This record gives sequence, C-alpha cells and structure tokens, in this order.
Amino acid sequence: MINCILDFDPGVDDAAALFAIKNSKNLKLLALSSVNGNVSIEHTTRNMQCLAKLLDINVAMGKGQEVPLVREPFFATVHGDDGIAGFRDMIESEDVNELTSENSVTMMHEIIQNSTEKITIIAVGPLTNIALLLRTFPEDKKKIEQISIMGGSITRGNVTSLSEFNFFVDPEAAKIVFESGVKIIMAGLNVTQKASITDEQIQFLDTIETKRTKFAHRILKYYASNDAGIHDPCSVIVLDNPEVFETEDMYIKIDVQNDETRGMSYRDLIKEENGEFNCKVITKIDIDKFREILMQALTEWNLLREISRSFLLMEENFLRNYWFVK
Repeated sequence: MINCILDFDPGVDDAAALFAIKNSKNLKLLALSSVNGNVSIEHTTRNMQCLAKLLDINVAMGKGQEVPLVREPFFATVHGDDGIAGFRDMIESEDVNELTSENSVTMMHEIIQNSTEKITIIAVGPLTNIALLLRTFPEDKKKIEQISIMGGSITRGNVTSLSEFNFFVDPEAAKIVFESGVKIIMAGLNVTQKASITDEQIQFLDTIETKRTKFAHRILKYYASNDAGIHDPCSVIVLDNPEVFETEDMYIKIDVQNDETRGMSYRDLIKEENGEFNCKVITKIDIDKFREILMQALTEWNLLREISRSFLLMEENFLRNYWFVK
C-alpha cells in the first residue's frame, strides 16, 4: 500500500480526486491538508471537512496556509464562490470531524516522522504548504517517497498563455519543491486538459439516487461548462493505476518573474542532455481507462450498496412468499 497525504484546495476537481482516493485499491490515506488556492482558506478548509464527512473519511485534517509565500492570494473563478460550484449546501453538516491541527504543515511533519514507512504526498493545489514543510523540516525529505503534483505544463498555461493556475498562484513555492531533490511526478495541463468525462457520463450520475453521486453530478455539470479538464484525479490515478499514463524523465524549472512568465514551468534541456532530471512528467493519457476509473470512483460503491440492498430485499421477499406458500 502507498501511504499518502492529500494536500488540496477543494475545488471541484479536488473533490473528484478525493472520490478517486476513496475508491483506490493501493492508496492508504493518512491525512488531509487544506491550502489557499481556488478559493480562500476558510472555504477550502470547510469544503475539506464536508467532503470527508460525505465520503466517510476519518483521518487527520489540518488547516494550511491562507496566503502564498510572497504573493497576494489569487483565486479561480471556475469553481464558484464557495469552491464547489455553489453546492456546498448539499453536503454541509454540523457533524463534520473537527480539525486535528490549525497548522497542517506541522501535522504533516508529525505524521511523516512518526511513520515507519515512507509517505507519498499528493499535492493538487498551490504548493505553499509543501514548500514550507520541506524548508522548515528538511529532515522529512528522507521519509517522503514522492510528491505527486497537479500543476504546471510543458506546453501552455490557463492563467496566462504560459502559466498554469497552481504554479501561478505561488511560483516561489513551486520552485522550492522542484529544487528540493524529492522525487516528483508532475501532471501538467498538457495532459490534464484531456482528462475529462463525457456529457453522457455526467448525466448518468444523475440517475443514481445517492447523495454522493447526486453531488458529483451537480458539481461536474457546472464545472464542465467552464473547464474541459478534471485535472486533479490524474495525480491520484497515476499512483493507483500507473498504466493509464505514460511519463518521461525531465528537468523542470519554475519562473518566478512578475510578468507573463510568472509560474511558467519549462524544461532545462541542457541539464537533461547531461543526464540530470528532477521529475517524471506525464506525457500521455489513456482517456478511456481514465474515464472508466473515475466513473467507478464516482459511482461504484454506491451501485454496489444499492445492488446489495436489492438482493437483500429479493431474498426477504422470497422467504416471505416461500413461508406463505408453505
């Protein structure tokens, strides 16, 4: 099993990533960490708590950084004002688990140091928390197996023509992480923009009468009208089902200037020619397999529960009728 921590800024596709972890076969989730990103830290933290409640996830939860390392916050618009397409009311609850820590960086450090096995970090928001973890507790690097990141691109951006949102929000943090020496898997826009499900699949979610799947339908229907890619599950699925993707060793650098190149990720071809690499970059996706796995994550345990319930009812009716005939 891969012991993992999810650092995220939910976020519609962040929610989909959590669905994917819940349905994974090889991932053991140890903790959730919120970060400022798609929306404010207050929204991302509350979304984290509500999503954990929705999915029956009971792990440590920490509130992360409310601002980037040196920049002013920069929020997305495609996720709605509350971060989950305006549908938090569907999952809001007074019965959510309390936060384990008001400082998720310290929480992650303690989990990493207390673990007898190496930890994988899945980071699908701005890398503020992760950069602070690596700078504040450099001893943790030895106990981190890898960091699976959704961010950057080796082709185009989505905030500027060159810069992807997560790296644009906190380029200094991304630079620290990519220069840390820790193993990295990068799922950039060049692939995640293709990571979608069809309109028919989104509509199918609405036919399943469970709270989880109804919620998934609402947020993904809204999101699909604004953004083609369901980006964040890529950083989960590449760990649980690596055959869905192809990767290439690269040396990626992050630009921290203040113009259009702010947050741009780009290849250092000279270092690569000299045999130096700092990450594996996802270059291809099997879209059919991706869709199959994500749809299973959004529906399967609900369907299995409904099927089991149907069989129990059938058995109960059979026995009742059998004894009536007798």
